[in-house]
Amino acid sequence: AKVLRTTIEAQDAGFDPAITANYYSGKIMETVGESLLTYDYVARPSKLIPLAAEAMPLVEDDGRTYTFKLRKGIYFAPDPVFKGKKRELTADDYVFSFKRFMDPKVRSQWRFLFEGKIVGLDALSKAAEKSGRFDYDAKVEGLQAVDRYTLKIRLNATDYNFLYIMAMASCIGTAREVV
Repeated sequence: AKVLRTTIEAQDAGFDPAITANYYSGKIMETVGESLLTYDYVARPSKLIPLAAEAMPLVEDDGRTYTFKLRKGIYFAPDPVFKGKKRELTADDYVFSFKRFMDPKVRSQWRFLFEGKIVGLDALSKAAEKSGRFDYDAKVEGLQAVDRYTLKIRLNATDYNFLYIMAMASCIGTAREVV
């Protein structure tokens, strides 16, 4: 067993990626979670590279459609909710995670990253505001787990900066059963 100990200069603010914006919490989430992309800081200039994705996504429709293929064999840290079984990170985990940003009850300060961007996601959020319940099982046209390892995101408009959002610590895949 290997243990890494480090210090942080302020108290963490929790590790829920949809809620936390504390720098130190973000650094820890970045270490234990998997965003689709990350940065190669050694490259000059630095550039985006795949992390949970197998490769950079297929970008279509003038930057409105992004298809990510996930690497197989990425597992969440053991948690009692998994009942002793290994739990693999899947495309559905990203769909769930990104929907959480728009759930009015979560009150995510990261909502602005997704608001107005993904086809159908705002409508789901508006329905939740009216009903008082966010339907995480509802299909969203622009946010689809095509299969276990394929995530397709369709945007309302061209946004070539969208990939930089996918590299943020708040955009790690979250297991629904842990939340």
